[in-house]
Amino acid sequence: MNEIRAKATVLRSLLAWISVAAGLVLLVWGVGGAAYAQPSEDGVMIQEIKPVVPVLNLGRGDRVLLWVTVLDSDGVEHQSLPSAVDLIWSATHGELEVFYDTTRAIHVASRSPGNYTVTVSAGSECIGEAAECTATFTIRVRTGGGCHWLGIPPAAPTTLIDAEGIEYEVFKPWRKGRIEGSDFRILTGCRVVPEGEYIGVRMFQNGPASNAGMSHHTYTLSGNQYKISIVDAEVKPITSYTLNHDVEVCIPVPDELRSKLSSTVMVNKNDDGTLTEISSSVRISPSLIVCGYTSTLPATLAAGVPGTPPETLPATGGAVPVSQGIIAWALLVGVALIATGTFASTYRHRPHGASDKTKSVFEKR
Repeated sequence: MNEIRAKATVLRSLLAWISVAAGLVLLVWGVGGAAYAQPSEDGVMIQEIKPVVPVLNLGRGDRVLLWVTVLDSDGVEHQSLPSAVDLIWSATHGELEVFYDTTRAIHVASRSPGNYTVTVSAGSECIGEAAECTATFTIRVRTGGGCHWLGIPPAAPTTLIDAEGIEYEVFKPWRKGRIEGSDFRILTGCRVVPEGEYIGVRMFQNGPASNAGMSHHTYTLSGNQYKISIVDAEVKPITSYTLNHDVEVCIPVPDELRSKLSSTVMVNKNDDGTLTEISSSVRISPSLIVCGYTSTLPATLAAGVPGTPPETLPATGGAVPVSQGIIAWALLVGVALIATGTFASTYRHRPHGASDKTKSVFEKR
């Protein structure tokens, strides 16, 4: 019987030590994983900086958000820089309001039409070639002059109304066009349509933006989508129309994209289920908006960021990312195993007979 009791004691001791060892391993792995999930930015060496939108067409006095992509020596992009690193911004004309992290700045365009540049330099903090350590934006300020028309302009209505009572703003070749809603706008220059023609244009909010039905998820859409419909002089819908030059369209930046301004773009939802990015930029005018340029109507536009949208998971009252969940479970299991091992070890060293309830079942045999 003493031999059986001794074997049981050895077995309990072995299990206790195994539990403690496994718990320590999981604790070390969990703490190490938590530390690894939050890498430090210290010691970043800049290899290259790039302008995100290198060429912009602006109106006189427009405010636009400019930003650069910063790559380290391994080609990894950094959204923020160590506090000791400052990028240097300069402009040939207009004003600059540089953000604290120095990777972004608000540029106020010149009041005089022309082509200007904004330059960003990394200075001695950059280890790349000279061309890699400088980012250049080309700012084209459009003329704001009036439309000139020889002779008397043809007669044309100011608005068109279809059979359902829906009103369309008329775009004419001899006059600039403007449609403005509570959170969107369209601006056109002169002669956006050929001489002798005019079209009716309507822009409206068309429900929440969604990737549903898209055949290629190259962008993740957010916020609301906006539709631009057009009709001809007889108020008949036009399915495709190419303008003489681009019109400027602006829509709000959704709240969920405010932390991703450097990646926010305007996207056109095509009839074939694909998405097409159009030339666009984020501005403050006075609220946060994204403005793009298109010469093809009609269009359905939305704000988005490059990349496939995440899979939609059923609501479970809150969830954590998988990697963080694994780390949390590792910490919990590690603590539980250590507690179990400690209890077993303490139990093994209790005086024999301290309690009738602690007698080994082997003694009854």
